[in-house]
Amino acid sequence: MLTWLGGLLFKRRWSVVVAAVLLALVMGLYGFQVFDSLQGVGLEDPQSESIRARDLINTTFSAQNSNASTMIILLSDPHLLATDPQFVQAAQQIIDRLKGRSEVLSLSSYYSTHSSSFLSRDHHQTFIYANISTKNGETKVYNTLNSLLSAPPLTVSVGGTVATDVQFNQQLQHDLEFSETIALPIVALMLVVIFNGLVAASLPLLIGGFAIVGSFALLRVLTLFTGVSSFATNVITIIGLGLAIDYSLFIITRFREELVADEKDVEGALRRTMMTAGRTVLFSGLTVCTSLLSLLIFPQAVLRSVGLATIAAALVAMLGSLTVLPALLSLLGPRVNALSLRRIFHRKQKQGSADIDPQRGAWYRLSYFVMRWSIPITLAVVLFLLALGSPFLHVSFSSADERSLPLTASSRTVIEQLQQNFPGQDDSQITIAIRTHGDALSANNLVALNDYVDRLQQLSHVSQVQSAVSFAPGVTLAQYQQIYAHPTVNPQVSTAVKQFAKGDVTQVLVTATLDPHSTEVQSLVRTIRGLSVPGNMTVLVGGQAAQSVDLLASLAASIPYAVLIMVCAIFVLLFLMTGSLIMPIKAVVLNILSLTATFGALVWIFQDGHFQNLLQFKAFGSIDSTQIILIFAIAFGLSMDYEVFLMSRIKEQFDRTGDNRESVAIGLQRTGWLITSAALLLAIVVAAFASSRVLEVQEIGVGLALAVLMDATLVRALLVPAMMNLLGTLNWWAPAPLRFVYRRIGLHETVEMVPAASTISALPFESSVAFEEDAASEVYIAESDEDGEMVPR
Repeated sequence: MLTWLGGLLFKRRWSVVVAAVLLALVMGLYGFQVFDSLQGVGLEDPQSESIRARDLINTTFSAQNSNASTMIILLSDPHLLATDPQFVQAAQQIIDRLKGRSEVLSLSSYYSTHSSSFLSRDHHQTFIYANISTKNGETKVYNTLNSLLSAPPLTVSVGGTVATDVQFNQQLQHDLEFSETIALPIVALMLVVIFNGLVAASLPLLIGGFAIVGSFALLRVLTLFTGVSSFATNVITIIGLGLAIDYSLFIITRFREELVADEKDVEGALRRTMMTAGRTVLFSGLTVCTSLLSLLIFPQAVLRSVGLATIAAALVAMLGSLTVLPALLSLLGPRVNALSLRRIFHRKQKQGSADIDPQRGAWYRLSYFVMRWSIPITLAVVLFLLALGSPFLHVSFSSADERSLPLTASSRTVIEQLQQNFPGQDDSQITIAIRTHGDALSANNLVALNDYVDRLQQLSHVSQVQSAVSFAPGVTLAQYQQIYAHPTVNPQVSTAVKQFAKGDVTQVLVTATLDPHSTEVQSLVRTIRGLSVPGNMTVLVGGQAAQSVDLLASLAASIPYAVLIMVCAIFVLLFLMTGSLIMPIKAVVLNILSLTATFGALVWIFQDGHFQNLLQFKAFGSIDSTQIILIFAIAFGLSMDYEVFLMSRIKEQFDRTGDNRESVAIGLQRTGWLITSAALLLAIVVAAFASSRVLEVQEIGVGLALAVLMDATLVRALLVPAMMNLLGTLNWWAPAPLRFVYRRIGLHETVEMVPAASTISALPFESSVAFEEDAASEVYIAESDEDGEMVPR
């Protein structure tokens, strides 16, 4: 099929290129408007107890619509007190402007409640709490209201969920542009070095650009059907650009080699390229997509949206490499080698022509050195990777919040100022939703509620419990029962209780003198959930701490199924590729070992706080739990790309010779430079995102760069040849039934012979893809392989 596609693309090359250009323009115009459609989708599990508690309370007590958010306006002045007339007048101007806006659903402040909780300890600060309707779009509403908040001489800072979401999106967009300005020039320079030519080096960047605009267009389409996290824009840029460059590297390398046989037979070269390297790219893309499918089983919307977005990016990169790139190569033909830098170093390259011999290549010699010392090298590398992974033993997980933003972001500074300067704002609040049998304010239900509240008040670190039987100081249970039975007895209490009870639902607010992000408050949540509950009450414990507890529990419950999907897909793919049952097991073990080292490094850097000044972040003693999952899924897929590429070449050599050691050496010699080049380019792309000012983006940038580099060096160059030497012929073992399956449906390649080619001179990283017009010292026969290398016969 791919051979047929190559012929079709050759015949329709002009049409395909023109269509691709027009499509890229349309996708760019449509896709780059996606930032206005992104949302701050949640990390919560809709079926978790804390979210059910939140939904029950919002449905019962909140007058807000579903498109509601919060805005906190912090007012301060170093010289004026919040009660001074000039301060009051300026604050009242802001309040009056906000009250005149239809987007503002409700306002609370010191000036309307006279509650001391709205005043800072030194009385130089106060804040306004507003419920905001965002049905017209968060960014538009935020910008509109933010323009109304100037009130000299006061300093005004804006926080709350609406400010956090908008500033998060704005920072991600800025970081995306900045990261690309770092990565693209470096990648362009590296491509010139790898290909030794400007024309060939420009093609991966063109396909990378096509992949980015295509990914953004698909991302915008996804926003029409589901909420998509703003974080997805950065992730799809990493995947789309990185994979497009890698896939282009595979295909261009193979195409240049096929042209060695006959520069005039461009169609034949393209057909053979699609049959070999094209198939590698196809299975590579499907491998990545299969790994990312595991993200879709998580109930958290952010993981599902990022999973869908990255699958879209991988598909666009794969399709662009299998359609647009071959069409461009058809147009260029031998001119793909134009503007070559080789002539500058012509004499030096001819002197190095001995590197053509695979038995004298650096990767060949390295593989035999590793196999000669297989046991000590295996032990040394495994111990090194385990040592790198050891910090993961004290990992502490958290969920994303305003602390992920830069230190200068107003939404972060507002929260920090509230916690530092306002009494009670650094405490944790646990919200408990209770559904009763019958009216929540009936005498029997009040007795049961009072008993439950008494037990809550006896818990350690609980400083206050507010409920329908405890919010008014000095009022006894009997008095509450009488007031609720006869509301006219005390109209003030009868009115105030509406915030705690309505119908058969009542809520209890527990305040604890604990850090809202601490493990101690999570332990308190578990303790509260463990309390016995009267039979006529159904209790749901919620709040920020409870949501963190439920998030970790939900992720832990879903991870085994996600890993099972990835492992099963890898077993099937590698078995069909190699016919071995041992190869998939080895690949999974090595991948897990490599990722363990990556996760340990992440904990050491981002949790323990090393390199804070270099990366410009502030560690807070934990790492985002969702980033570990994203890195695992993406890095697992990328690692399998390199595994499939290397194993297919080793398997082909083993089928030809039956010599395990020689097959490993030849396979590594023929693919080592290409895997290293691809990994280096991808690492540059993802490492550029370590410059982001958003902590989650930094974590995924550093994590993926480390994972790719360790996999391409320590794992593929050292552990794979060492372990394959130790396993010997056992590498290729499979039980008889599976051997029968492999013979029937295995991914066998058809070897296609082509005429002898002229000399192939070595490029950097052991590549042999440039052509000398005046030399013919050796004859090569092109054979069907997936690594883009010519095999000497």
